[in-house]
Amino acid sequence: MNANSFRWSVVGIAILIAIAALLPTGFDAMDGDLDGDIQPANQNAAVDLIATQVNPINLGLDLQGGLLLQYRVMVDQAVEDKLDRMASDVEKRLLAKDAKGAKATYTYGEDYIQVTFNNEAEAAKLDDSILSFFSSLTKLEISSTEFHLAMDEQYIDETKEYAVTQAVERIRQRVDGLGVAEPAITRQGKGDVVVQLPGLDKKDVERVKKLIGATAQLQFRMVDDAGNNAFFNRFSGKLPEGFQLRNVGGNRSVTHHSKDMLIKFFKGKVPNDHFIGYQKHKVYKDLQKTEIDTEKSYWKTFYVFRKVELTGDYVQNASVQTNSQTNRPYVALEFDLKGADLFGELSSNNVGKRMAIMLDNEVQSAPVFNEAIMGGRCSITMNTMQSYADVIADSTDLVTALRHGALPAPIEKQFETLVGPTLGQDSIDASTKAFLIGLMLVILLMMVYYRGAGVISIVALTLNMVFILAGLAAIGATLTLPGIAGIILTVGMAVDANVIIFERIREELDAGMKARDAMLAGFEKALSAVVDANITTGIAGLVLLQFGTGPIKGFAVTLLIGIVATIFTAVFISRMLFESWLSKGDKETLSI
Repeated sequence: MNANSFRWSVVGIAILIAIAALLPTGFDAMDGDLDGDIQPANQNAAVDLIATQVNPINLGLDLQGGLLLQYRVMVDQAVEDKLDRMASDVEKRLLAKDAKGAKATYTYGEDYIQVTFNNEAEAAKLDDSILSFFSSLTKLEISSTEFHLAMDEQYIDETKEYAVTQAVERIRQRVDGLGVAEPAITRQGKGDVVVQLPGLDKKDVERVKKLIGATAQLQFRMVDDAGNNAFFNRFSGKLPEGFQLRNVGGNRSVTHHSKDMLIKFFKGKVPNDHFIGYQKHKVYKDLQKTEIDTEKSYWKTFYVFRKVELTGDYVQNASVQTNSQTNRPYVALEFDLKGADLFGELSSNNVGKRMAIMLDNEVQSAPVFNEAIMGGRCSITMNTMQSYADVIADSTDLVTALRHGALPAPIEKQFETLVGPTLGQDSIDASTKAFLIGLMLVILLMMVYYRGAGVISIVALTLNMVFILAGLAAIGATLTLPGIAGIILTVGMAVDANVIIFERIREELDAGMKARDAMLAGFEKALSAVVDANITTGIAGLVLLQFGTGPIKGFAVTLLIGIVATIFTAVFISRMLFESWLSKGDKETLSI
């Protein structure tokens, strides 16, 4: 095989690979909607084989519609939770040093921990051996037996920054677990997170919002069974319309159809050392539990201690299992060594009492400790009033959230919109129109100005477009409006490369060279200019890819693929076409 045949083989293989990469996109588009769903009627063994390796080109939120969400990270609560955990740690260390009357408490809203002692001898034990573990806290003496441990401003700022950064990463991990094609999760401003989910099925919208918004801070708190009924009975006869005081399983509970209304009602009415937990009580319209009766369903409340006995940080593994006796799914948890010891101690000290297993402020279950549970294994039985499908979905989402970690702070939804496909279609139509008009003008200019050589440039330009689209499909990239802009820009760059080469060839022809020698010299002398121009553009594209987000990154990906395709088609394929054209006879001139 000679060199020319080898080069043609390379081009032929590249074209076949590109066509194969675009086949799934072609079959996907046959139903008139590029939505990633290849119709079974169009499938065959070959297409199935290709589809397992290459996905159809995905359209971004701006082209096919989807869900757009914006959240605000509650960074102040991240600081408060940090101080609350530090207070518990300080107290444990003091008690370990025999400061039996030591109390370390944190009041939400403050930036310090209050530490009190029975006497000055105990107070002296709050020394550097303990404070060295809390470098971000500054000791302030209020009296001989009372101190404040204030958090440094710099550490507060670092905690807030970390909360936002981690929120972005945790949300990205959760969304990736849902299998949404090319989601965009970006930070906006100091504490906002924008989530774009293109092509999301409408039936999955509520589930996705619930999973994203769940802080997923798994906490084990003891229910105050002794004070539960007395607390809720205080509101007997004083409840606003829509609220009810019910007897649920022998325990009093204030209920309402809206969880938000319950939160608003109990605000400022709960002692600092207690907390209200909420659990959804679903009522179904049918025995099969397929349709929820929204009017009869309600939220019930639990009176729990604020102190967190154990957190999800000690969970080593989480999985969905099925109870062999009831055939109902549940979440199985395995604690690490320290968590196993803490859970064993907690169950031993609270036999006969209820423990609330909570995800954020929602009670997943509240089992009674019948005996000490050792070995570090625990199960969460999801709400038994739900349908089997709901339990499976909730269990799976809980496992996903636990495996990918808790959000460092709660997030509050600021904005939500479901972008319809009509906006995307309008955008596609306008972009396609602009692309076709620009392409026709370029083709007309090249044909008129460069004549026969212009035909070669048009062939190379067509292959350039094929390679770009195939590249997008091969890497699973998402095509957005900025991406289409990148393709249009690539058309201009490809034509620019051909213009540089053609003008070089003309100069050599004007100098008296024969057609073939002029063509070879033109390509050789123009090569450095074409490569340099594309390399500098490529560097800019790499910077945009590294530091850009969302639409900017989409533009950069398309631009970089276009640069590679441009060099391959303008320098390699165009030259081969010229050589084939000039291979017959010794032409003195070129149609250029």
